[in-house]
Amino acid sequence: MTDEPLVLATIERSDETWLSAAAIAVAAGLPLGRVMAALDSSAAVIVEGAPAGHPRYSTHAHYRATTGLMRRYVDLLLSS
Repeated sequence: MTDEPLVLATIERSDETWLSAAAIAVAAGLPLGRVMAALDSSAAVIVEGAPAGHPRYSTHAHYRATTGLMRRYVDLLLSS
């Protein structure tokens, strides 16, 4: 059985836009390795680089739902 649906649902339920893999693991009740495998294999997951090499994760739908239009526009400009 894949952990991807549980990991994605955990992200979608969060009040935060971006979550670390460790935070997702705790909230989902899964080992970190299984969460990382689900994050790496999911096309729905987007990754934000963070200081000190600790990436944070969201989904496309959750990012749109929790981030304003202007912020998404600025993020798009910065990423190009």
